[in-house]
Amino acid sequence: MVDIITTFENDWTGEPAVFLMVILADADTGPNRLRDITNQVERAITDRVEPMEKWGVYPYFNYRSQSEQAKLDPAALA
Repeated sequence: MVDIITTFENDWTGEPAVFLMVILADADTGPNRLRDITNQVERAITDRVEPMEKWGVYPYFNYRSQSEQAKLDPAALA
C-alpha cells in the first residue's frame, strides 16, 4: 500500500461515512494479488481503526494503482 486518501461525507442514504481511496503499489494490483491485498487492507482498517465503533461512520473502500493515481494527479505522488 502506498497511500490512503480519506474523505468524510454522508453516503447515498445520508448517513455519515468515511470514503477511503487506497493507492496500491503497481505490483499489488495484478490479478493474482489484488483480492488478497484488498481483503487485508479492509480487515486491517476495520479491525484496528474501527471506524464504525470509534467514529460512527461506515467505511467505503475504493482502490487505485500507483500508476493510475499518478496519471490523475502527478503532484500527489511527488
